[in-house]
Amino acid sequence: MPDYYDAAQRHWDDANHLLSSSRLPNADQLFGLSAECALKAIMLSLGMPMNNGRPADSRKHGHINVLWDEFITFANGKGQAHYAAALGATNPFLHWNVGQRYEHASVVNLQIVTDHKNSAEIAFGCLSQAVVDGVV
Repeated sequence: MPDYYDAAQRHWDDANHLLSSSRLPNADQLFGLSAECALKAIMLSLGMPMNNGRPADSRKHGHINVLWDEFITFANGKGQAHYAAALGATNPFLHWNVGQRYEHASVVNLQIVTDHKNSAEIAFGCLSQAVVDGVV
């Protein structure tokens, strides 16, 4: 079974290290992955169906650019609207894509990384609340 909680922490720590070294494209990727893992940690605890160690519906519960909105629907469906509300109505990762790891470094600038870092902090706040609530 994946350890999304641990992965979220590792990706967050590494993203911040890369950001402090001005390694923007890789920092941006890891901020997205850390937010994704933070939300998946909550979803797993709330009963997200798994198949061979992966989300059963990986088309919906895949990367953060899609998962952000799916998390809202999932949390609401599990009677956990307060987690969904914490994310807000706008998906800040809509233009983030895991495939950007193959792009030229110029596709990411400091503003994009800062926005994604701030959004990952929101996902971590949601995860922290789930831990306090005893959900995770």
